[in-house]
This record gives sequence, structure tokens and C-alpha cells, in this order.
Amino acid sequence: MAGSKRKKNLGLLLLLVVMILLLGVYFWVAKNNNGKKDAADDTADKNKAIVTMDSASIKTIYFKNKDFEMTMKLNSKGVWEDKDNASFPVNQTYASNMQSLFTTITPTNTLTDDISDLSAFGLDNPAITATATAEDGKEVTITVGNESPLGGEYYAQVKGNKAVYLVNASYYSYFAHTKSEMITVETLPSITAANITGLSVAAKDGKEFDVEYEPDSPYDYSGFSDYIMKKPYATPVAADSDSLTTLFGNYASLSYQSCEDYNAADLSKYGLDKPAYTVAIKYYEEKKDSSSTDSSKDASSTDSTDSSKTATKVSKSLTLLIGKANEDGDYYVKTSDSNAVNVMSKSTVDKIVTVDAFSNVYKYTNLINIDNVNSIDIVSKGVTHTLSIKRETKKEDKKDVTTATYYIDNKKVEEDPFKKIYAQVITPKIQREIPQADLGKGKNETPDMTLTFHLTTTDTPFVVEFKPYDDSYDIVNSNGTELFLMDSRDIQTVLSAISTK
Repeated sequence: MAGSKRKKNLGLLLLLVVMILLLGVYFWVAKNNNGKKDAADDTADKNKAIVTMDSASIKTIYFKNKDFEMTMKLNSKGVWEDKDNASFPVNQTYASNMQSLFTTITPTNTLTDDISDLSAFGLDNPAITATATAEDGKEVTITVGNESPLGGEYYAQVKGNKAVYLVNASYYSYFAHTKSEMITVETLPSITAANITGLSVAAKDGKEFDVEYEPDSPYDYSGFSDYIMKKPYATPVAADSDSLTTLFGNYASLSYQSCEDYNAADLSKYGLDKPAYTVAIKYYEEKKDSSSTDSSKDASSTDSTDSSKTATKVSKSLTLLIGKANEDGDYYVKTSDSNAVNVMSKSTVDKIVTVDAFSNVYKYTNLINIDNVNSIDIVSKGVTHTLSIKRETKKEDKKDVTTATYYIDNKKVEEDPFKKIYAQVITPKIQREIPQADLGKGKNETPDMTLTFHLTTTDTPFVVEFKPYDDSYDIVNSNGTELFLMDSRDIQTVLSAISTK
């Protein structure tokens, strides 16, 4: 009987313990849920906008930082301009960024209310002060102080509110622009390398590079180059089109980093009264013209290959004046038709003013199309060999058909061996420039070999002489001009080919 009572009491005790535990869990959960609700409410308060403005209503913006202050107003055309100087070309992107910040000012945190000592936050002497004024007179001013210790956020206050807030970094960076940064930077024309028809790079020290598109120039003896290099050599020479394509790529899509002075009165401050370099680019732009001359075409046709649309080439030019470098090593640059002085990166300037003329010279000394040749006289050490071609044109099926017969030293030969020798004759290439001190050295030298081309295109023969320079090189004399050196072994290659015919 006693044992039964003890079991009953033990059961009641266990039930009581369980009830106490359940009550504890209940109160813990309730408290925890309340804590989460309070935290969520705190977060909501922290992320609540403390200022809102209608972006379209903002008509003036004032800002001041350690370097610069400005008041901007929105004119009747919707363009931001300097209130005190309408000619100042305000950077519209930066002005719009400032405008957007005033639309909704939302802090990331609220530190405390009614702080009397603002120096700890840098708000006694703010780094940024900015004011937006709406059309109805509503005015919002925000001041920005120090960056927070964790970085990426700044302490700020809104006028009329004693609380100190943490705001994101844009409230500092958007208003920290200098005067030069607030100037709209001029845009240079986007030039396509393939459309460049001329390039001149002139240095203050007198060195100059000049190349022009001249497909019919008499200085292109080979007929394979469309560009003529007029400087730096004493006489124009043919330029290598492939090399120029690479060179011209340096002048495509040029741009400035910033504007130093939008209306410079004293160019000497920037070294632009006497530029270190003048870069002149000639190019063309294609303008699409529509024509309705083809009445057979359906008016609703959208065929992109419509032949009634033609492109007109419009000639353009751009001249850049390059002055001295600034403290960062970048250069002051302006166009010839603008008063604005801009900054261009050192890497860009170095690229456009450094031109190696020789690397852009057409290297073949006498690469001439065989169709333009009647005969070639090859003279060396008093011995002359002649390659000649006789052509005869007849009518066949009402068409002109030309046949060619090949001769070496007046003996008829097959086409293949003739062309093999011809290829050896026309492929010598120049290797380097004649040193300045040795120009004219070959004037009285007897040529190691002379090639005289009698052409179908002119009565004046093209003459190339190869004169001894040293044990490795020969001077190349093209129609009386001596500028380059050629490997002497190439002469032996030509002579060997003709002597083993």
C-alpha cells in the first residue's frame, strides 16, 4: 500500500516538473520573438528615408568641398549651368548624380540624437556642404563629415535635425568634385583607322613625319603602295600600307581625361603657346545618301543592300597641339580650333607622337608588277644581261587576247623559268637607313649592280643602283635618291639567278 502511494506521488512530481519546463520554453520563445520584432523595427527605422524631394522640382544645387564651391541652376532647356557663369560647361552627369541624392536621403544608421560635440564626427567643420532648392522654395541641406572607422560610410547631418547619421560614400564622392572635374570634357571625333588619309607629326625640335594617301604618286615605283611618305626623308618614298594600318590604329578613338581650363587665355602656362608636338590627322566620314532614282523598287522595302543608298565620303581633319606635362606626367592638349585646355594621358600622347618612319617605309627596292615591264637590263662589272617580254594582242571571239613571249639575252625561254628569275630580281629589300653622317657616301662609288626597268606605263626608265657601303651592306640608289641600305648578299642572289639561266 505504501509502495503504491510513493509511485503516485512520484508521478505527480514528474508532471509538475514537465509543466514548469514547458512554461519556461513558452516565456523564452515569447521573449525571443519580441526581441526579433524590436530588432526588425530598429532596422526599419534605420533604413527609413529622413528626406524626400521630387527630383523634377529641384531647380538649384549648391555644394562646397575643401577645393571648390558652386551653385548650379537648371535652365529652361533642362541643362544644369553655373549660376554665376553661364559659359561654364557644367558636367551634366555629375550634376544629375547630385540631384538624384536629394530625391531620397536614407541613412544606413542613426547614431544618437541631440549631440552637442560634433567635432568627433568632423561635422563641426564639414568636408561637404550641399543644398538643394525646389521650385516651391523647399530647401534641404546636408553636411558630411569624417569617414567612419570601418570605412565606406560617412557621418552626416541634415539641417534642422540634430541627429547624426551614417550615410553611404556617394554623399561624399558626388559632392567632392574639383572645378576641373565639373567641366564637361570635350569629345574628340571617333576616327576609324581605315579612313585616315593623312598624318603629320611635327616636333618643336624640327623632326617631322608626314604621310599622305596618293594612289597615283610617281614616287610609288612599284605600284603596290597607296601612301607616300613625304617626311622625314629628303625625297618622298613609298609607304607600307600594312604597317600604316597598324600605325593609324593609334589615332582611332582618342579621348581626354579631364579639362584643365575651358577658356584658356594664357597658353604659355600649359606649354601650348609653342607646342612640343603638333599632330594633324586627315580622314573621312561616310555619309549615307538616299536616292529615289530607282522607281521600280517597292517603297516598303527594307532591304539593307538597297543600291539606291550610296555613301559619300566627307573629308575631315583634326589638329592636336600638345604642350607640357603636368605633375602627374600627363599632357596638356588642345585642338587647334578650341580654347579649352584638356589633359591627355601620357601613354596616349607617347603613342601618337612617337613614330618610327623607317618601320613604315615600303621595303622592296624594285618590286614592280611584271605586267608593267617591257624589259630589264642587269649590269654588273661591265657585263649586261637583259630580261625582256614581247606581247602580241589579237582578236579572238571579238575579244582582245594578249600573249607574251619571254626572252633572256634575246633567247626565247619558257614562262616559268623566266618568272622564277624575275622574282629573284624584284624581291631585294632595304634593311636599314643610311646613317646621317654617311648620306652621300655612295655618290662617287661604282655600282656593284644596276637594274634598269623599261616600263609599259612611261617612257622614262626606272633605275636602281646598288653601291658598296661596307662588307655587309650596299647603298640603294633609286632614281638618284640614296636613303637606305640593303644586304649585299641579295645582289649575289640576283646575279647568280641570271648567270645560271
